[in-house]
Amino acid sequence: MNPGPANFTLCTLNIRSILHPLHSVALSDLIDTHNPDLFCHTETWIKPTTIAAEFLNCTPPHYSLISTPRNGTNKILSSGRGTAFLIREPFTQLSTSVPDFSSFESSSLTLQLSHSKLSVFNIYRPPPSSTYSKPFSVFLNDFSSFLSFAATTNLSSLVTLTFIAIRDNPADTLSPLSFCFSSLLSILVNMSTSLRTTKNHILDLIITSSDTSLTPAVSCTHLSPSDHFPVFTRLSINPAPLPPPTLHTFLFFLTLHRYWFFFDRPEILSAHIRSSKITSTSPVCLQHHSIFSA
Repeated sequence: MNPGPANFTLCTLNIRSILHPLHSVALSDLIDTHNPDLFCHTETWIKPTTIAAEFLNCTPPHYSLISTPRNGTNKILSSGRGTAFLIREPFTQLSTSVPDFSSFESSSLTLQLSHSKLSVFNIYRPPPSSTYSKPFSVFLNDFSSFLSFAATTNLSSLVTLTFIAIRDNPADTLSPLSFCFSSLLSILVNMSTSLRTTKNHILDLIITSSDTSLTPAVSCTHLSPSDHFPVFTRLSINPAPLPPPTLHTFLFFLTLHRYWFFFDRPEILSAHIRSSKITSTSPVCLQHHSIFSA
């Protein structure tokens, strides 16, 4: 029989420095309260000069940290921002990658779960004040290309997306939901997720395909180490269906087992069968008699 669905909880959080000691304490509190299997962090502020002891201090017990710093040749400009995953141990990570885009930072993770595979894409769009910021129209074009790429994974997948600024200027009327132009996508967050917003703009989004079997349930808590609220997504991951049963045909020898030692001499076996008295009139016995007497 197939086992029942497995629950998997993911937390999305713009942590604004995972290296801050108070933020590490807040992460431990979130773990005690919500017990997530995976954290998707943005704005980790991990620098090229970050040392191993700092990584150790910001990694909760029984979790592993996979950090993706911002790409850049200038160490000063590339300091800060960045994305990361915190994964509950033990876990099996599969090879994965995501193309580079100019308008947002991204990282990806594919996990081999008990009975299925799950891909998670973690995306961060920097604010207009950032040296790396691009116009919103460029972001929409890049994100469309990214969705085309994600659709080729053929795995259960989920996208986490963090905005710092929804609008580049007041005249920009594009909604943060406007990029969800396809009926094949579902945006799961419908609440305010940041203290920065004054008009209940959604800054942290969770996106899946509309026909996903993950049955996601989203919740949010206002207890946060930063000005973004942690968003929790609870997934119910169904195991892969069992293959259809395979039919096999077997030939059973009922009353002929005493003749096995004659198999290397078929003529002797045939003579014994013809001379034997059939004591059963069952269809199986008659069928074997007719076959070997032919």
